[in-house]
Amino acid sequence: MMRTINEMYDFKGKVILISGAAGAIGSEASRFLGSLGANVVLGDLNEEGVKRIADEITKETGNEALELKIDATDEKQIELMITKTIEKFGKISAVINNVGWGANTPLWGSDSQKMIDSYKLNTLGAYNLTRLAMPYLVKEKNAAVLFSGSAVGNTPSPEFIEYSTAKAGLLNMSRSMAVASGPEVRFNSLIIGMVDNGDSTLEAGYTPAMIDNVVKQIVLGRRGLPEDIANAMAFLLSEAASWITGIELTVNGGGVYKSKMPTS
Repeated sequence: MMRTINEMYDFKGKVILISGAAGAIGSEASRFLGSLGANVVLGDLNEEGVKRIADEITKETGNEALELKIDATDEKQIELMITKTIEKFGKISAVINNVGWGANTPLWGSDSQKMIDSYKLNTLGAYNLTRLAMPYLVKEKNAAVLFSGSAVGNTPSPEFIEYSTAKAGLLNMSRSMAVASGPEVRFNSLIIGMVDNGDSTLEAGYTPAMIDNVVKQIVLGRRGLPEDIANAMAFLLSEAASWITGIELTVNGGGVYKSKMPTS
């Protein structure tokens, strides 16, 4: 019997952990998955932010949400996130490793500690959250893990050497997890293009003029919105993607195109 789109995107009874849940993409993903019936667990250093979002989700959908102040670089706090989730909901159906950030750092402008710190935030935290969730994920039907990757992680990016190196490691880690974990758990990554993240983009070193220059060259003619990424995340977690694992789904408006015969 053919299944309807509503059935394939029905997340009722699912418990989904989302790190970096107070940010633009994490909060939008939390709201969207909550609207589809999921119980979401929101982790972020911004305690006030995740509480506000969790309260909004519960008010708007009637679904319970759990907010936790979590430092993704602290393994003990990640363990607490897992413990609190199991205490409240009894299971884990999916994980979205959405924590990630990196400022402009020229190729030869970093040092050992900065490289290590970026790896801890962008790669190691995702490894630990996934590792600790795995004993529960393997018990669930269509269990899935997502990683928020970036175009800087699969293209030469000497302007962001710390962040790009950590994101490249994240992508290959996802591929390794996928081949080791099928058919019990699916693992996929999103390669995220230029998205409107509010002040975060400016804090990373972009100026408004730089952003405008990039947007002018994007094939679909606009900067991405957080909901564009949330939509892709929901697809990869849904039953509609139940035969998809080990991929990188590029969500970037077609990317930046430059003519092969430039006149300027």
